[in-house]
Amino acid sequence: MTPSTTQSQSHSLTPMTLARAAMSSSREGRDQRTSGERWVRVLSLAAFTVSTWMLLTLAGGTWMFVGRHRNPGEVLQAASEELHGPQGIPYIFLALFASLLLIPTLLNLLTQAARANLSGRETHLATLRLLGATAGQVRGMMIVDALRQAAIGLVLGTVLYAVTVPVWSLIAFQGEQIGRWEMLTWWLIPVVWLVVLALAAASVWLALRRVSITPLGVSKRVPPKGQNLVTFVLSFVITWALLKMLSRFGLSPSADTGVYLGVLVFGAAFMLANAVFAVGLIQLVARLSYRVPGSKNYVATRRVGRDAKTTWRRVAALFFLAFTAGFASRLSLVETEFESVAVDMYTADIPTGVAITVTFGIVLLCVSTLLGQALAVVEQKYLTRSLYFIGAPASFHTAVAVREIGIPMAIVSFIGLIQGGLMGTVMSVEQPNTMTSLIQFVALVAIALIVSVAAVYATGPLRQRVLAQTGRLND
Repeated sequence: MTPSTTQSQSHSLTPMTLARAAMSSSREGRDQRTSGERWVRVLSLAAFTVSTWMLLTLAGGTWMFVGRHRNPGEVLQAASEELHGPQGIPYIFLALFASLLLIPTLLNLLTQAARANLSGRETHLATLRLLGATAGQVRGMMIVDALRQAAIGLVLGTVLYAVTVPVWSLIAFQGEQIGRWEMLTWWLIPVVWLVVLALAAASVWLALRRVSITPLGVSKRVPPKGQNLVTFVLSFVITWALLKMLSRFGLSPSADTGVYLGVLVFGAAFMLANAVFAVGLIQLVARLSYRVPGSKNYVATRRVGRDAKTTWRRVAALFFLAFTAGFASRLSLVETEFESVAVDMYTADIPTGVAITVTFGIVLLCVSTLLGQALAVVEQKYLTRSLYFIGAPASFHTAVAVREIGIPMAIVSFIGLIQGGLMGTVMSVEQPNTMTSLIQFVALVAIALIVSVAAVYATGPLRQRVLAQTGRLND
């Protein structure tokens, strides 16, 4: 065979041909279809579907309040006249703030879903290089694969959004029921689609930067960098400085638009600083626990200590849920000792809004935890098999996973409750019944923590399946 013939054959290998050849000839490809990747793909599709539905619902609900601000109903009009200012603006702010509490988890879930197609497939990508694919072709194939999965989820999520829009008519805000199609905003659908597709493509591209695939078929994962002490201390200082800034923005129905914009900007910065601080604290606790005896603790603490950022992505949903609970337990926009149309409106609507936000947060937490744990099982399947050969059963890895995720979840739950409560305290007009609301929301976070740990246990059968397919190539 001449060099020119070989070169022409190499150029004739299309991405689809390479992908099919690799999956049919690679033993890893056969294993992936039966030892976890199927579950990962199902959960990835569920994540895209839920995220699309939730983004469209949040956008539709916010736009509904914009429409009501422009054309207020009787109760909203009466409250505006009573307080000498438009009361539609606080509702728009509260909708945006609820979105701010949920969007970080949504984006994290979308990122996990997009990267799910790469989990445990380093050898598969190396096989593609051996078959003649260039690095650019491999990246293109993985991005196209992620976009295909995202597109299916977008269609399902959009259908779910359209089906559930009439259900919101069972709920009332501002003294009137939500219209049957009031939350259906068609022009937001293509915007959300573009955002999700762009995020999926960017997530896969960034993930592939951590994997070096040579023409010889050797794949090398670049280890992530841990957080340094300076960043940890600086995030703590910035957190308290931002809390001091937020104390200057007293939330009340009479506040102007500038106050609400300031709260959104500084509130987002406050949550970001808390996230950076939480990563550092998780890493610090894990490294301080290195000396705790026990093989399960040894494996769990070193996984967390060497890659606290990945651990954070798996527990971030619980942090934002706890932050929401802490904030809601201390927030009060009106002085409830006076009876008025505005007080009645806010005291009826704020608990409803909090309940919706918390429910969305719990749904995101369940999907995110299940997907994260399934990804961990697939990514660690070779280590699981290696430890199995030296006597570690599947129950050992489940116990490790509970320590690896359960302790960081407890840490972020505590941070979220405290920091959310502080933010709500410094911004409230008056303080609600502290013990009653605090006990309710602490109980809610405790239940969410238990559900999350139960989700970790639920991946035990998946590990059993991985070990059941363990064997030598000549068997």
